[in-house]
Amino acid sequence: MDGMAARSIMETMEPPGVVVLLSGGVDSAVVLAMLSAGGHNASAVWVDYGQPAAAAEREASKAIASTYGIAWTELAVAGLVPPAAGEFPGRNDMLVALAATAAAGRSVAIGVHAGTNYADCSPSWVEEWQGLLTVQYHGAVRMLAPLADLPKVQVYALARHLGVPIALTHSCEASAVPCGSCASCADRRMLDART
Repeated sequence: MDGMAARSIMETMEPPGVVVLLSGGVDSAVVLAMLSAGGHNASAVWVDYGQPAAAAEREASKAIASTYGIAWTELAVAGLVPPAAGEFPGRNDMLVALAATAAAGRSVAIGVHAGTNYADCSPSWVEEWQGLLTVQYHGAVRMLAPLADLPKVQVYALARHLGVPIALTHSCEASAVPCGSCASCADRRMLDART
């Protein structure tokens, strides 16, 4: 899916709008920028599930939401022990379920993209979640993952094209200060080198 195809998904959105899982990273910021460019009624939700970089992610998410002038909500999940870095199995399942519950009746947007080995970033995962949301909300809630077929390098190009405030984002999985060794830091280093 290229940027045009991703935008066409957003053009079919109907009120009452969409809640964006705004992690504070580039990918979710791109999704928010796409929605904003299309004039859609968007809000943001950020989830604290005990992730190592929670403080930096929270501030990045709030700053991005403020830049786009949208409502921002924080949810918290206690008792989980996330890994220090890398895959957190079931994380995106939890995030989508929480967002759909917290913003009942609104569609849910997530910034998953191609090029990872994570099962919860795949197009088939998006399709399965759409099926669950259709059953639970009688077809009123859609799962939006417009970047699911785009590799990270194309997501980054789209971010620059849309004027996403990349400097406000946080990409490290391990800490508030980029660790330089996690997968997200490696992606960011590679992408920054291309610009």
